[in-house]
Amino acid sequence: MAESVALALALAAAGTVAYWVRRIARAEAAPSRGGAPGADDAAKAASAAELSRFAQEILSEARLPSDTKLFDDILRDSVDRLLARAPGLSIAVWKRAAAGDELLCRTGALAVLSPDELRVPPREWEAAEAVSRGLEWRGNAARLAPSLATRGAASVRLIAWGRGALKGLLMAADAPQGRALDQAAAELDLLSVHFSAAAALALSLWEMERSKKRLEGGLSTLHQVASTITARRESTVENLEAVVSIVAKALNADLCAFLLLDEKTRELVVQEGAYGLSGDEGSLYRLSLDREEASSVRVFRSGIPFITGDAMNDPNVLPQFAKLWKCHSLIVVPLTSEGRRIGVMRVGSFQKEFFTREHVGFVELIAEEAVVLLEGAMLTRRLAETNERLAEVNRIKDDFVSTVSHEFKTPLTSIKGFTTVMLEETPGALTADQKRFLTIIGSACDRLTALVSDLLDIARLEGGARMEFVPVSVTEALRHCQEVHQWQADGRTIDLRVEIPEGVPQVRGDMSWLRQVLDNLFSNAIKFTPPGGKVEVTVVDRGDGVELVVADTGIGISAEDQAHIFEKFYRAKSRSGPTAPGTGLGLAIAKAVVEKHEGKLWFESELGRGSRFHLLLPAVARNQWAQRGPEQALRSGGPHRSAQAPAQTPDTATGENNPVARRTS
Repeated sequence: MAESVALALALAAAGTVAYWVRRIARAEAAPSRGGAPGADDAAKAASAAELSRFAQEILSEARLPSDTKLFDDILRDSVDRLLARAPGLSIAVWKRAAAGDELLCRTGALAVLSPDELRVPPREWEAAEAVSRGLEWRGNAARLAPSLATRGAASVRLIAWGRGALKGLLMAADAPQGRALDQAAAELDLLSVHFSAAAALALSLWEMERSKKRLEGGLSTLHQVASTITARRESTVENLEAVVSIVAKALNADLCAFLLLDEKTRELVVQEGAYGLSGDEGSLYRLSLDREEASSVRVFRSGIPFITGDAMNDPNVLPQFAKLWKCHSLIVVPLTSEGRRIGVMRVGSFQKEFFTREHVGFVELIAEEAVVLLEGAMLTRRLAETNERLAEVNRIKDDFVSTVSHEFKTPLTSIKGFTTVMLEETPGALTADQKRFLTIIGSACDRLTALVSDLLDIARLEGGARMEFVPVSVTEALRHCQEVHQWQADGRTIDLRVEIPEGVPQVRGDMSWLRQVLDNLFSNAIKFTPPGGKVEVTVVDRGDGVELVVADTGIGISAEDQAHIFEKFYRAKSRSGPTAPGTGLGLAIAKAVVEKHEGKLWFESELGRGSRFHLLLPAVARNQWAQRGPEQALRSGGPHRSAQAPAQTPDTATGENNPVARRTS
């Protein structure tokens, strides 16, 4: 965070210098009035270019002025760079800060003069600050400081830089004619802007450092509180005990406790786990909000912290509670969360006048953060309880879906069977309309069957379906899928190619479930590729794994849909026509299956440019592959259905009656 802020400040400072460079350069390069460009214009352009180079020089090695020494070094280095360009000048730089005026450097004719001889009178200092380009003395610098003339520095220019808590003067001296001053006028202006930007950056960085040091102690304590609460999320009492213990030890206090509001009784209740208390019923008292004479109640109602050095004799404290806790010094601060008061925090000491106002500020800081941490801990407990209830509801939902899905299967099978019999005209001849209606019924039945099957698969996967992992032949699995889906590709005049190199290792998996994943990827690629397109499946041996890539030249997936493509029931919006048939569960099932195989499934796609789905599965060790043949790998359990290629019908090209396509999203 601090580094980001520092970088932003540095960029702002550099931007300020760059702005003035452009402004001065434009003024230098402005063409002469009254005609075509001449030698003067060329000279101005060269001068502007030289000024830009000077700006780049002083910014190229710019360091963050994180302390006074670095700031002073930045100013001295910049002066050295100016003198390298204008050796005839003599430079002195004054800095005015909280510690007083300091002469940072003096060069040339000014180097032999003492700080007192170079000191600028207050009136001239103020006058230089009031004029943007500073003040000048041509041939009469003795009026500013008599010692200047004795050293041949008869012409002087004073330019103010910085403002507020960090500022100063840039003094440039020259011979009586002041030619070097004139020649380096733009560079001097730029240098003063650079000094001002560096001063602004330094003040910001130093303030950040001071804030950091002020909070160091508090942050260390807060870190301990946060770490302790994170490690003890289960018990609210342990959370409170951990917080008050850390705070009390940080303050060398004898007592520390939280009094939280009981909204039902409107009482402040001392919480269990308080530091330094015995834990009996007398110490863990309840305090009604009607007792405004109590300091804790007043702090709760007003939100104003309270401190006393002698609680037992302070009329603003109920003496019985001070004596109960045996404390003399007492701090009470409010606990506020998003404008809502939830209680108070009390810190006590057995010594009189032990706490100061600085302690109050520290306890307030702790209280502000402790509210967040404590509410987070209590929220975690409530969330855990809610999660338990949701898990139970989810289990009931899964049981319901599983039961209903199984109950649907029998009537759907009957409907499908009788529809097929009627379409075959076994009971009698049908009219054209009757055939059309029965075909629609059959297609709808297929979609419902696919939905029921997908729901059962999702329920099984989420319920921890048992899979039989054996070595599986990638070649056998892909050739099987190619055979199953070739009719679908041919029906849409799509070129389906499967390229498998020799020597591809087997993968560890459940053949039936992996076939379902491959069926989904094949079917989706074909379904979402326009007629005449191409679907290409390739295999790459990655050593420890085997990567399968299913690439198509289809419609692609929009950026909007890509973030949701593996979500259950999500179906990408079609940009080119009606949405393709599907349940929106295929890719969700595929993702879940691949994860159970300890593999990865991802994709790359661009709307209108096709998609590439990547499936990476762990490979079986080569020696195991040699010992087990691919025919053994095919004997494995899996989902409740397997893909079989149906007879091609007139509407199979759309995927309506394709049992494989019905599994896809």
